[in-house]
Amino acid sequence: MSIEHKKIMFLIPTLAMGGGERVVSQLSLGLDKDIEKVIVLFKKEVSYPYDGRLISLGIYFSAGLFSRIYNLMSGFLKFKSLVKNEKPDYIISFGNSANIINILSGYSSAARAVVRVDNFVSSACRTNWEKIYKFLIKRLFKRAYRIIAVSGGIANDLAENFKVPREKIIVIYNPINLKEIKRLSLNLLDGEYESIFKNPVIINIGRLSEQKGQWHLIKSFKLVKEKIKDAKLVILGKGKLEASLKRLTEEKGLASDVFFLGWKDNPFKYLARAKVFVLSSLWEGFGNVIVEAMACGLPVISLDCKSGPREIISPEIKLEKEIKENHYGKFGVLVPSFNLDHKIIANDISEEEKKLSEAIVKIISDIDLCEKLRNNSLSRAEEFDIKNIIKEWEFVKF
Repeated sequence: MSIEHKKIMFLIPTLAMGGGERVVSQLSLGLDKDIEKVIVLFKKEVSYPYDGRLISLGIYFSAGLFSRIYNLMSGFLKFKSLVKNEKPDYIISFGNSANIINILSGYSSAARAVVRVDNFVSSACRTNWEKIYKFLIKRLFKRAYRIIAVSGGIANDLAENFKVPREKIIVIYNPINLKEIKRLSLNLLDGEYESIFKNPVIINIGRLSEQKGQWHLIKSFKLVKEKIKDAKLVILGKGKLEASLKRLTEEKGLASDVFFLGWKDNPFKYLARAKVFVLSSLWEGFGNVIVEAMACGLPVISLDCKSGPREIISPEIKLEKEIKENHYGKFGVLVPSFNLDHKIIANDISEEEKKLSEAIVKIISDIDLCEKLRNNSLSRAEEFDIKNIIKEWEFVKF
């Protein structure tokens, strides 16, 4: 079949506020214009631009296990009917539930099921649904046409711990639109925030959730304030831990120095005006926001969590090696990962939190190092630009 007749269907819960959602946006806009694109959402929530037709299944997943399973089956039946009518060549799914629906639909369809895994699965086993998902990976993923892992760490996890055939796995890093990020980074800040960024700002972007570990950053920031009196911490994002994190800042006497600005359509104008970006995640898949911060010319510090950040910041370090001290690499700083059992209520300061504070102070204080990492960040971000990454998706043309 010629390229003119190719049809790709993307399946994702929403097209709003997330890394996977941003990737769907980039792929729909970046793939060959002759390929027909259909974006299927669980529910119609859209905050990113896209190219193609948009279809909503009208299903809503709640936190309850039985409700989730019911909606999963309901979504499967609706999607199966849609696939039968649309007859796509490829179905590319994003997210746990979407991946399962995609593979199940493949039993009665000629479409090639491509599932994208964007988190280190072995780290995510805190709910009954996550346990079920891990079981289904072992049973179903070998039936997919391709599994797209967004990092080498995820690829190894799937092959070694879930027996997914290595030959089915492709590592494709997430793309960014460097030109668009640079354009948006030049936008002016709202007047209410200008005064914050007159100080040295440490910035973090992510859901306010256990995975993103912002309480570790807040506790480290307490130590940073002892050395850099005018430092400020800005956190962009929303989530269920917001109240707990704000309470922690009050307990630490930091309420006037830590700013929760919520989710922003344009985070890049904040990144461009900060001093350093810090990723405090306990686990990741890739770490889109690291590359986005680099694209804004920002020095980056990240926990050496599984997986993703190491491959961006210090690709020369083998994935299986454990680091125990701060590593100052060409493209940023890796800090030893935190113990997953450390909870937000902990009052003690861990050694890892001390190391994180030391890295932040060094980047802010060392002008030469800061400037070197700014320049290297920009060159590294170029490698993840959509014009380069899109080439790795060209298998969908055939």
